[in-house]
Amino acid sequence: MIGFSLGALTKSQLGSTLYSMKLPWRMFGFLTATLWIFSPCSRASCPVPGIRPSGEYYKSDVVFTGTVISVRYTNRDVGGWFYRIRVGKVFRGPAQDEFTVYTEDSDIRFPLEKNRSYLLFAYRRNARLEIDSCGNSSLLSKAEKSIRILEAISLAPPYGEIEGWVVGETGGIDVSGVRVTIRGRTRSYSTVTDKDGWFHIRAPIGMYRVDFSSRKYYLNAADDFWYDPDHFTLHAGETASLQLVSVRHLRK
Repeated sequence: MIGFSLGALTKSQLGSTLYSMKLPWRMFGFLTATLWIFSPCSRASCPVPGIRPSGEYYKSDVVFTGTVISVRYTNRDVGGWFYRIRVGKVFRGPAQDEFTVYTEDSDIRFPLEKNRSYLLFAYRRNARLEIDSCGNSSLLSKAEKSIRILEAISLAPPYGEIEGWVVGETGGIDVSGVRVTIRGRTRSYSTVTDKDGWFHIRAPIGMYRVDFSSRKYYLNAADDFWYDPDHFTLHAGETASLQLVSVRHLRK
Protein backbone atom coordinates (compact mmCIF):
# COMPACT_ATOMS: atom_id res chain seq x y z
CA MET A 1 0.00 0.00 0.00
CA ILE A 2 1.45 3.37 -0.99
CA GLY A 3 0.77 5.99 1.64
CA PHE A 4 2.05 9.54 1.26
CA SER A 5 0.67 12.96 0.42
CA LEU A 6 1.02 14.01 -3.21
CA GLY A 7 0.89 17.63 -2.16
CA ALA A 8 3.95 17.22 0.03
CA LEU A 9 6.30 16.11 -2.75
CA THR A 10 7.57 17.59 -5.97
CA LYS A 11 7.36 15.46 -9.12
CA SER A 12 11.05 14.59 -8.95
CA GLN A 13 10.63 13.58 -5.31
CA LEU A 14 7.64 11.43 -6.24
CA GLY A 15 9.73 9.57 -8.80
CA SER A 16 12.58 9.06 -6.35
CA THR A 17 10.18 7.77 -3.71
CA LEU A 18 8.67 5.21 -6.06
CA TYR A 19 12.11 4.14 -7.24
CA SER A 20 13.26 3.55 -3.66
CA MET A 21 10.32 1.16 -3.18
CA LYS A 22 11.96 -1.22 -5.71
CA LEU A 23 8.69 -1.73 -7.57
CA PRO A 24 8.49 -3.88 -10.72
CA TRP A 25 9.36 -1.71 -13.71
CA ARG A 26 5.88 -1.91 -15.26
CA MET A 27 4.25 -0.83 -12.01
CA PHE A 28 6.92 1.88 -11.55
CA GLY A 29 6.17 3.30 -14.99
CA PHE A 30 2.42 3.20 -14.49
CA LEU A 31 2.51 4.87 -11.09
CA THR A 32 5.03 7.48 -12.16
CA ALA A 33 2.88 8.47 -15.15
CA THR A 34 -0.26 8.53 -13.02
CA LEU A 35 1.31 10.70 -10.34
CA TRP A 36 2.76 12.98 -12.99
CA ILE A 37 -0.73 13.61 -14.35
CA PHE A 38 -2.53 14.06 -11.04
CA SER A 39 0.20 15.80 -9.06
CA PRO A 40 -0.74 19.40 -8.19
CA CYS A 41 2.45 20.72 -9.80
CA SER A 42 1.79 22.77 -12.92
CA ARG A 43 4.84 21.71 -14.90
CA ALA A 44 8.05 19.91 -13.98
CA SER A 45 10.27 21.11 -16.80
CA CYS A 46 10.14 23.54 -19.69
CA PRO A 47 8.78 22.67 -23.13
CA VAL A 48 11.22 22.63 -26.06
CA PRO A 49 12.66 24.42 -27.88
CA GLY A 50 12.76 27.94 -26.46
CA ILE A 51 9.74 29.99 -27.48
CA ARG A 52 9.80 33.44 -29.12
CA PRO A 53 7.87 36.35 -27.55
CA SER A 54 5.43 36.38 -30.49
CA GLY A 55 4.76 32.68 -29.98
CA GLU A 56 4.30 32.97 -26.24
CA TYR A 57 1.93 35.89 -26.79
CA TYR A 58 -0.52 33.51 -28.47
CA LYS A 59 0.09 30.70 -25.96
CA SER A 60 -0.50 32.94 -22.92
CA ASP A 61 -3.82 33.98 -21.43
CA VAL A 62 -2.56 37.32 -20.15
CA VAL A 63 0.51 39.32 -21.21
CA PHE A 64 1.20 42.57 -19.40
CA THR A 65 3.71 44.85 -17.70
CA GLY A 66 3.38 45.85 -14.09
CA THR A 67 4.94 46.55 -10.71
CA VAL A 68 4.79 44.17 -7.75
CA ILE A 69 2.94 45.74 -4.81
CA SER A 70 2.64 42.73 -2.47
CA VAL A 71 4.08 39.24 -1.97
CA ARG A 72 2.48 36.31 -0.12
CA TYR A 73 3.84 32.78 0.37
CA THR A 74 1.60 29.72 0.64
CA ASN A 75 2.57 26.21 1.67
CA ARG A 76 -0.40 24.57 -0.06
CA ASP A 77 0.46 21.80 -2.53
CA VAL A 78 4.20 22.17 -3.23
CA GLY A 79 4.26 25.76 -1.99
CA GLY A 80 4.63 28.97 -3.92
CA TRP A 81 4.20 32.73 -4.03
CA PHE A 82 1.28 34.96 -4.90
CA TYR A 83 2.12 38.42 -6.24
CA ARG A 84 -0.30 41.33 -6.53
CA ILE A 85 0.76 43.50 -9.44
CA ARG A 86 -0.28 47.01 -10.43
CA VAL A 87 -0.71 46.94 -14.20
CA GLY A 88 1.25 49.19 -16.53
CA LYS A 89 0.10 47.93 -19.94
CA VAL A 90 -1.92 44.92 -21.09
CA PHE A 91 -0.91 43.35 -24.39
CA ARG A 92 -3.24 40.34 -24.14
CA GLY A 93 -6.12 39.61 -21.80
CA PRO A 94 -8.64 41.70 -19.88
CA ALA A 95 -7.88 45.36 -19.24
CA GLN A 96 -7.75 45.86 -15.48
CA ASP A 97 -5.76 47.78 -12.88
CA GLU A 98 -4.31 44.79 -11.01
CA PHE A 99 -3.54 41.11 -11.54
CA THR A 100 -2.57 38.46 -9.02
CA VAL A 101 -0.13 35.85 -10.32
CA TYR A 102 1.36 32.72 -8.77
CA THR A 103 4.65 30.89 -9.21
CA GLU A 104 5.17 27.52 -7.57
CA ASP A 105 8.25 26.62 -5.55
CA SER A 106 9.85 24.43 -8.21
CA ASP A 107 12.87 24.38 -10.51
CA ILE A 108 11.04 26.58 -13.02
CA ARG A 109 9.74 29.20 -10.58
CA PHE A 110 9.93 32.84 -11.58
CA PRO A 111 10.31 34.81 -8.33
CA LEU A 112 9.39 38.50 -8.32
CA GLU A 113 10.52 41.28 -6.00
CA LYS A 114 8.31 43.89 -4.43
CA ASN A 115 8.46 47.34 -6.06
CA ARG A 116 10.16 45.98 -9.19
CA SER A 117 8.57 46.07 -12.64
CA TYR A 118 8.24 43.14 -15.05
CA LEU A 119 6.93 41.94 -18.38
CA LEU A 120 4.89 38.82 -17.60
CA PHE A 121 3.38 36.04 -19.70
CA ALA A 122 0.74 34.37 -17.52
CA TYR A 123 -1.29 31.18 -17.95
CA ARG A 124 -4.60 30.13 -16.43
CA ARG A 125 -3.87 26.92 -14.57
CA ASN A 126 -5.46 25.50 -11.44
CA ALA A 127 -8.02 28.35 -11.36
CA ARG A 128 -5.35 31.06 -11.11
CA LEU A 129 -2.85 32.96 -13.27
CA GLU A 130 0.56 31.29 -13.13
CA ILE A 131 4.01 32.40 -14.28
CA ASP A 132 7.24 30.44 -14.67
CA SER A 133 10.75 30.84 -16.02
CA CYS A 134 10.21 28.79 -19.20
CA GLY A 135 9.39 31.62 -21.57
CA ASN A 136 9.94 35.33 -21.97
CA SER A 137 8.84 36.81 -18.65
CA SER A 138 11.55 39.16 -17.45
CA LEU A 139 12.41 42.35 -15.66
CA LEU A 140 10.93 45.28 -17.52
CA SER A 141 14.40 46.82 -17.81
CA LYS A 142 15.46 43.78 -19.89
CA ALA A 143 12.29 43.44 -21.97
CA GLU A 144 12.74 46.20 -24.55
CA LYS A 145 13.13 43.81 -27.51
CA SER A 146 10.21 41.62 -26.42
CA ILE A 147 7.95 44.66 -26.02
CA ARG A 148 8.81 45.87 -29.54
CA ILE A 149 7.82 42.45 -30.88
CA LEU A 150 4.55 42.46 -28.94
CA GLU A 151 3.65 45.95 -30.13
CA ALA A 152 4.22 44.89 -33.75
CA ILE A 153 1.84 41.91 -33.62
CA SER A 154 -1.30 44.01 -34.12
CA LEU A 155 0.22 45.46 -37.30
CA ALA A 156 1.49 42.16 -38.71
CA PRO A 157 0.32 40.95 -42.16
CA PRO A 158 -1.49 37.57 -42.31
CA TYR A 159 1.78 35.62 -42.24
CA GLY A 160 3.96 34.04 -39.62
CA GLU A 161 7.16 32.02 -39.41
CA ILE A 162 7.67 28.35 -38.67
CA GLU A 163 11.14 27.72 -37.33
CA GLY A 164 12.67 24.61 -35.89
CA TRP A 165 15.74 22.87 -34.67
CA VAL A 166 16.75 19.39 -35.78
CA VAL A 167 19.01 17.94 -33.08
CA GLY A 168 21.24 14.88 -33.13
CA GLU A 169 20.63 11.80 -31.01
CA THR A 170 24.11 12.35 -29.60
CA GLY A 171 26.74 15.06 -29.87
CA GLY A 172 28.92 15.37 -32.96
CA ILE A 173 26.24 14.45 -35.51
CA ASP A 174 26.00 16.60 -38.65
CA VAL A 175 22.46 18.01 -38.66
CA SER A 176 22.91 20.32 -41.67
CA GLY A 177 21.07 19.75 -44.92
CA VAL A 178 18.13 17.84 -43.42
CA ARG A 179 15.05 18.47 -45.56
CA VAL A 180 12.02 19.32 -43.44
CA THR A 181 8.47 19.46 -44.83
CA ILE A 182 5.54 21.27 -43.22
CA ARG A 183 2.05 20.59 -44.54
CA GLY A 184 -0.87 23.00 -44.48
CA ARG A 185 -4.42 22.40 -45.61
CA THR A 186 -3.77 23.35 -49.24
CA ARG A 187 -0.01 23.58 -49.60
CA SER A 188 3.26 22.10 -48.35
CA TYR A 189 6.50 23.92 -47.55
CA SER A 190 9.99 22.42 -47.58
CA THR A 191 13.39 23.71 -46.60
CA VAL A 192 16.74 22.37 -45.42
CA THR A 193 18.51 22.93 -42.13
CA ASP A 194 21.55 25.17 -41.81
CA LYS A 195 24.89 24.11 -40.31
CA ASP A 196 23.45 24.26 -36.79
CA GLY A 197 20.29 22.30 -37.61
CA TRP A 198 17.90 25.27 -37.77
CA PHE A 199 15.25 25.81 -40.43
CA HIS A 200 12.89 28.73 -41.17
CA ILE A 201 9.71 28.86 -43.26
CA ARG A 202 7.49 31.90 -43.84
CA ALA A 203 3.88 30.83 -44.28
CA PRO A 204 0.35 32.29 -44.25
CA ILE A 205 -1.75 31.94 -41.12
CA GLY A 206 -3.51 28.61 -40.74
CA MET A 207 -3.25 25.03 -39.50
CA TYR A 208 -0.04 23.05 -40.04
CA ARG A 209 1.67 19.77 -39.22
CA VAL A 210 5.14 18.33 -39.67
CA ASP A 211 5.42 15.68 -42.39
CA PHE A 212 7.35 12.69 -41.00
CA SER A 213 6.97 10.49 -44.09
CA SER A 214 10.61 10.93 -45.16
CA ARG A 215 11.72 9.25 -41.91
CA LYS A 216 14.65 11.64 -41.71
CA TYR A 217 13.59 12.90 -38.28
CA TYR A 218 11.28 11.99 -35.42
CA LEU A 219 10.01 13.28 -32.08
CA ASN A 220 11.54 12.55 -28.70
CA ALA A 221 8.51 11.18 -26.84
CA ALA A 222 10.00 12.28 -23.51
CA ASP A 223 9.90 15.95 -24.49
CA ASP A 224 7.13 18.43 -23.81
CA PHE A 225 6.54 20.76 -26.76
CA TRP A 226 5.30 24.33 -27.00
CA TYR A 227 3.81 23.38 -30.38
CA ASP A 228 2.37 19.98 -31.20
CA PRO A 229 4.19 19.00 -34.43
CA ASP A 230 1.17 16.94 -35.50
CA HIS A 231 -1.24 19.86 -35.30
CA PHE A 232 -0.52 23.54 -34.64
CA THR A 233 -1.91 26.93 -35.61
CA LEU A 234 0.15 29.78 -37.03
CA HIS A 235 -1.16 33.30 -36.30
CA ALA A 236 -0.28 36.67 -37.81
CA GLY A 237 3.15 37.83 -36.68
CA GLU A 238 3.80 34.60 -34.77
CA THR A 239 6.95 32.49 -34.79
CA ALA A 240 6.10 28.85 -34.09
CA SER A 241 9.13 26.93 -32.80
CA LEU A 242 9.55 23.18 -33.28
CA GLN A 243 12.13 20.59 -32.27
CA LEU A 244 12.85 17.35 -34.14
CA VAL A 245 15.48 14.63 -33.80
CA SER A 246 17.61 13.52 -36.74
CA VAL A 247 17.93 9.80 -37.50
CA ARG A 248 21.54 10.29 -38.59
CA HIS A 249 24.27 8.48 -36.69
CA LEU A 250 27.93 9.13 -36.17
CA ARG A 251 30.13 7.70 -38.88
CA LYS A 252 32.39 4.90 -37.70
